[in-house]
Amino acid sequence: MKKTLKSLLVFTVFWIIFVISVNLYIISYANEYIYDIYSLPRKSVWLVLGASVLPDGRPSGILQDRLDSAFEAYNTEKYKRVKNILVSGDNSEEDYNESDNMAAYLVEKGIPEGVIYIDYAGFDTYDSMYRAQYIFWVSDMTIFTQEYHLSRSIYIARKLGIDAVGYVSDKHTYAKIRKFQTREVLSRVKAFFDVEILKSKPKFLGEKITIQ
Repeated sequence: MKKTLKSLLVFTVFWIIFVISVNLYIISYANEYIYDIYSLPRKSVWLVLGASVLPDGRPSGILQDRLDSAFEAYNTEKYKRVKNILVSGDNSEEDYNESDNMAAYLVEKGIPEGVIYIDYAGFDTYDSMYRAQYIFWVSDMTIFTQEYHLSRSIYIARKLGIDAVGYVSDKHTYAKIRKFQTREVLSRVKAFFDVEILKSKPKFLGEKITIQ
């Protein structure tokens, strides 16, 4: 019994140290690639990552802030030559479509429909990054998402070979932010295994789409 408890204690301590170490590594790795609107380097593609939409198709608060951040940056003088925006979201069910609603929101805000590309199979962050490179041929991009999510996004993208930077899209205090931050701790560990060990593939690939 004592041996079992000791082994369990050792395993628990090891796992805690491992989780903390992976999180610190990913956050530290991504920090140098996070910019504000005044220092954001020019990239050929902007990627807006999906989040939940409401039953009427309107973006949730978190998703709206990501889209609004991209819209605001698009309309600054410095970035007017950026012509490609990729929206990547979940369209796994017939009656739930993040991607089209994201594109429609940007068009309604005033971004030309012709510069927007849609990824319907961005079921999670890893899938979005993998498909950005291997389906849409993206070699460099700016990622728009919230701070809690941005480090992992940049880490995955760069480990997959994309020259990626990130823009923090936090505009409000979110009701479930503690829950998201807690979940992100384990999501970073999963990302580490996906890119460093398992070399995972996304749920769907499909035909390649060249972003002009």
